[in-house]
Amino acid sequence: MVAMSAGPRPVENGFPDGLRVPLVVVGAALALLMAWCVLALPAAGQSGGPQVVAQSQELLVNDLARATADSIGDVAGDLSTAGALYTVHPDPSPAGTLAAFTRSIPQALGLALVHRSSGVLLAGTGEPVPVESLPSKDVDRITVNLVRDQSGATVVLTTAPLPGTQWLVLVTTGLKIPATTLSGSPAEALLLTTPDGQVVKSRGSFDPEYQRLVTTASANAVTAAGSVVGEESTGPVVDGRRTTPIAVYAPILTGDPARPLGLNLVLVGSAPAHGAPQTPVETEWVAAALAAAVLITLVLIGFGFVLPLRRLRGEALGGHHRRRYRLREATIVSAALRDEIIPVRRGRISARTLVIAAVAPLLVCSAVIGVVARETVPTVPDLVVQGERGLAEVTAGALRDQLSATLSDLRTFATRANGEVASLKPALDNLIAQNNRYRSVYVTDAAGSVQVTAGRAPLRTTERPPAGSGLHQQNTAGRIPVLYASTPLPDHSHVLIGELDVTKLSSILRRSAGNGKLVDSGLRTLASADGYRAFDMLTDQALRQSVTDALGGVGRPGTDQIDGEWYVVAAATVTGAPSTDPLRWTVVLQQPLTTLPLPDNVVRRYVLFAALAAGALALLLLGWYHLCFVRPLRRLSVAALGLAQGDLKTVIYPERLNEIGTLSECLDAARRQRIPTAAPSVPMLV
Repeated sequence: MVAMSAGPRPVENGFPDGLRVPLVVVGAALALLMAWCVLALPAAGQSGGPQVVAQSQELLVNDLARATADSIGDVAGDLSTAGALYTVHPDPSPAGTLAAFTRSIPQALGLALVHRSSGVLLAGTGEPVPVESLPSKDVDRITVNLVRDQSGATVVLTTAPLPGTQWLVLVTTGLKIPATTLSGSPAEALLLTTPDGQVVKSRGSFDPEYQRLVTTASANAVTAAGSVVGEESTGPVVDGRRTTPIAVYAPILTGDPARPLGLNLVLVGSAPAHGAPQTPVETEWVAAALAAAVLITLVLIGFGFVLPLRRLRGEALGGHHRRRYRLREATIVSAALRDEIIPVRRGRISARTLVIAAVAPLLVCSAVIGVVARETVPTVPDLVVQGERGLAEVTAGALRDQLSATLSDLRTFATRANGEVASLKPALDNLIAQNNRYRSVYVTDAAGSVQVTAGRAPLRTTERPPAGSGLHQQNTAGRIPVLYASTPLPDHSHVLIGELDVTKLSSILRRSAGNGKLVDSGLRTLASADGYRAFDMLTDQALRQSVTDALGGVGRPGTDQIDGEWYVVAAATVTGAPSTDPLRWTVVLQQPLTTLPLPDNVVRRYVLFAALAAGALALLLLGWYHLCFVRPLRRLSVAALGLAQGDLKTVIYPERLNEIGTLSECLDAARRQRIPTAAPSVPMLV
């Protein structure tokens, strides 16, 4: 055995070259991960309660707020279209002008015609319009404001300049809360509030004790949608348990770009004070399994790899205790240093195999935990399922309002469409510009031939238009669904047709979470929140059954497995208006359970993170040891074999300044000592 104690000791670097450095660094990181699992996983499993219920209602309230904004914006579109028609057949008298606008805006509570510069009231009809509440009479575009009428009620005041005149048209309309199911828990009331918390309209039972919560929600709603939770266990008693009050809010945004109107939609209700706790085993087994795998990995590397190599290094530097090694490379290097015969490899393990086998338990454990977490189906409270039904109803209601408004637009347009058909071109262009629900609007003759058009080229095939006015679906196959509204013009020889933009219908479906579809009575897809092919059939039995139940008048939301993934499924029919009832269209929503704000999903994400972090640390440990120690050690064992076989010429250089480098220097010192010394020369005597 070659001892190097007499000479200078080889230099060895610290981080990241020491044999113990990876074990300490990765071991500390794994210990922190285990501590996080022990503390965070049980806490996540016991979370829930009011906050989860409130978050599950945020999408519903946000969709309701958008539907409210759409109903307010429809008045502005009607005003614009009526103004464009006025330019076709202007009436010089204020009374005649106001009468034309009255026919164009049936939802108006009151209308007024005002002189822009003087503010003098020229004509009025319906309820008195609060002209004095108009912020500014210097109006060059359509504006929407909240004002109070003479009775003190809050109304919407829409103002539009009349082209070619110095007149302003003022329209007041009432506030409307879109219809949706209020199951009593968590929803008790839907409120329209001002930023200071004043309730201007309500639907449902509103407990005045919640006013402080409503004020907070109204103030927060100025910036974005969200929810607030009141003091725990201060709400009413439901099923013998005290509940916690919640308020979910969203601002009403109008215009393009959207701006706050100064009105908020607030859902007030109550939720269970405590969520259903998870069983501790569901989280504790993860921490226990990872801890066991971490311990096995660290022990195998520490005692099977690090300790033998450090002992071999100690012997190479001058130790006198010869040891037997299970590592094949350590046995070869030890024999080469002592100039002994290298023993048979039987019963020994290579360094590479040992490190891989040591890290394997942690990698396998991480993979198993990740797979189990992905396959776990979260428990969905009934309140969340019912919230999905409400979301489907709101989406169906928004589509119904858009479809009804389409037919109403055309009917209103037709009342003023007198004279030559060609003269309607500017008004048709304005109708397209002010209402993005249309892809094209045109006038046909009795045979269906297009006479004048605005927007894109018509998709509808030429055929005799349907009698009367209504909404229609022309095709059940093809590249694009042809959906349109039609109404006859006063001359009874021409028909006004407006084709619906399927992209607009899809944008309403995209408001809801998950994947929403609009299907006809034959279960064919007409529009979808995601990419789709027109008239794709619903093939999944759960979706088909949900649509069938909705068409039968019994909506049954629930959870179902679709293509290997679990969803909350709910459906609602686009009915409730005479124009939409004959269509028998249905909205069906499917939202993945993994996207819901549930405690089970929080635990699932935490477990997936722990599995991913443990697997990444295991790979880091494997790569660190393999690159810095295993590969240099294997090359050193090859050099040791060559030395044992008599190769004294190949210099053995240290690759890194660590324990393996020290062994390389010791082995090279042994090589140099075995080089035979030349005999001294004898002088020749003359």
